[in-house]
Order: sequence, then C-alpha cells, then structure tokens
Amino acid sequence: MARTVSWPGLGDEELLIAVANTAHGERDELADSASVRAWWHGLGAPAPTQDGSSAAPESVAMLRALRGLIRGLALRNNGIEPDLSGSAELDGLAVRLDLRGAPSLRADEPGDLARDISAATVAALLRATARPGWPRVKACRGDDCRWVFVDGSRNSSRRWCAMANCGNRAKMVTFRDRHRATPGRHPG
Repeated sequence: MARTVSWPGLGDEELLIAVANTAHGERDELADSASVRAWWHGLGAPAPTQDGSSAAPESVAMLRALRGLIRGLALRNNGIEPDLSGSAELDGLAVRLDLRGAPSLRADEPGDLARDISAATVAALLRATARPGWPRVKACRGDDCRWVFVDGSRNSSRRWCAMANCGNRAKMVTFRDRHRATPGRHPG
C-alpha cells in the first residue's frame, strides 16, 4: 500500500504558505534532503518512516521550484506579473489520483519525502486556486522579501507582509524619490 503524506493540521492555504516561506534571506529550509526532513518535522509532522526519510536531489529541486511557483502566483495576486519560467522543474513530478478518502494527488512513486510533499502541495494548490479566497493569498511586494501571507484586510488591499518592515521601507523610498524629483524642495 502506498504511503501518503499526512499534514499536521494544515489546511491548503497554510500548506502553501508553509512551503512558500521556506526561504528568506540566507536561510533555505529546502536546501537538501536533511533540511527538508527537519522542516517537515518542525511543522509538527511525525518523523518520516524509513521509506519516506530520504529525498533525492532532483526531488528537492522540484520542491524548490514549487516554492517559486507558489510565490509567483501569490505575487500575481498582489499585482506583480512574475516570471514563472523556473517551474519547468515540475515537469518531472509524476502524480496519481488518490481516491481513498477525499480526492487528492499522491506521488506516482511514493517514498521520497520531497516528492510526496510536492504532490500533496500541488493538490493543495489546485484546491486553493479554485476557491473564491485565492486572490487573498499574496506575496509581499518588497523586492528583498516576497513572504507569502493571507490578506485579511476588508478590501483586500494589503501589499506587504508587515507594514512595520516592508511597508515602511517602500513608503520611505517613494517619499525620497518624490522629494528628489521636486525642484527647489529640500527635505527637512
């Protein structure tokens, strides 16, 4: 019987955000097989069984490409047209329809943790994008951030992960640019 990945209490959007936010700054939680396993365990998931404890380098690369795709789609939801050309890595993800319980997808050849996570994440992505709330899943507009979040504002106008950080930085750049462009005006 094929092993399927079971998520520790994560809904579709939460899973997508968890995968999308695995890299920030210098830290990459999908750098290699060991970091994927540690990230998985950090989500509160049970330790993988022996058959799912490894991840081939190409499977880890596939999971990183999926992270980029989720971020790109979330950027699109925030008004920025992304470059989605890096999603070609996903061509190697073979999935199979899993009709045990709620319909889902599973890796065609289960047992590789990164591949199993990728299949479950693709299923979550398909379900989430079909829901009316999908446009609220956004990526921060900060060029050096791109943190994925759910926009809970009343009019769905949130642009940054946190106004205190990325929002203030962006507004300060706009302020400086505007005052540099105004002749005879000295900031003061």
